[in-house]
Amino acid sequence: MLFCPRTRLFALAALSTVLVAEDFGPVVKVAGLAFPGRTHFGVVCNYGRSLDAVGDLVRALPAGSTLTVVDTHDPSQIGAAGSVIVRHGVQLLALLPNDLLVRDGSAFATSLVKRFNGSIPAFGTSSAAMQNGCAFALGRRTNWKLLVNPGDPRVKGVIEDIKIEQEVLPYGLPTTGRLHPTSVQVVSMASR
Repeated sequence: MLFCPRTRLFALAALSTVLVAEDFGPVVKVAGLAFPGRTHFGVVCNYGRSLDAVGDLVRALPAGSTLTVVDTHDPSQIGAAGSVIVRHGVQLLALLPNDLLVRDGSAFATSLVKRFNGSIPAFGTSSAAMQNGCAFALGRRTNWKLLVNPGDPRVKGVIEDIKIEQEVLPYGLPTTGRLHPTSVQVVSMASR
């Protein structure tokens, strides 16, 4: 067998994509435990460039949830995007780790999170999300440690061990879909 560095890089890239695809599972689980009954999630992002991350988030959401995606392309649209989040009744806001504008640690994410004055809790997958005022963060970039904003009175108490399991059909066959799928609505700021 010949060693080909290029093939090895592709294999490593494919492996890292699989690991990143599960990044939202634990943090979404914490969101459900910390804020029970809240099933309407929202995200503000450049939808065309963040399709994979939004797909990862959708796969992590509990069955029967709703996700409102506000598609923004320019910093001037962030304020209006916040209004859309409120108008659509979003209950929890997710920050994507690599969006061009509204990502963990960006100034635009901070202005969006602070706009809600705590009425819509936000979460991320890296420690940088804590700088944005998020209630908590958990993911590969936190080394799978739950980070909780110490100044957030809404998150208190003990959260149980988090275990993400694959849904299984009878006979041990993994599911390819959900019985109660997540509803996704995309609102484009370009048309506003």
